[in-house]
Amino acid sequence: MKANALRQLIAPTLLVDLPALDASDFPGISSADLPAHLIREETKRPFDLRSGPLVRARLVRLAPLEHLLVFTVHHIVSDGWSNGILTRDLCALYTAFLQNKLSPLPELAIQFADYADWQQA
Repeated sequence: MKANALRQLIAPTLLVDLPALDASDFPGISSADLPAHLIREETKRPFDLRSGPLVRARLVRLAPLEHLLVFTVHHIVSDGWSNGILTRDLCALYTAFLQNKLSPLPELAIQFADYADWQQA
C-alpha cells in the first residue's frame, strides 16, 4: 500500500460523549426555536477526520417530559439509507429501554469492514 493511500481504520471502541443540556442554557432562544438553532449550530462544526470521532450527540431538555437528541454523523460514516436504519434501531433500543427490556436488535452476521474486504478482493 502506498504511504499516502487511503485506508479504513476501525477504532476498537467508541465512546460518544453525550452532554445533557437544558433549554435554559440557551438564553434568548425559545424552546420552539431551539431545535432549528441546534441543528444550524451542528452543521457549522467541523469534524476532525484524523482523530475523530466522526459522530457527535447532545441531549437537550426542552420541558420536563420533552427532550431533543441531536445526533450528528459525518457523511463518510453513514449515508441517507443507513441513516434510516440508524434511526429505526435507535427507536427500537429506546423503546426497549423504556420497557426495561434487553436490546431487541439481532447480532450482525457481518461487519462493514468484511464487506469492504470482499469488494476489494
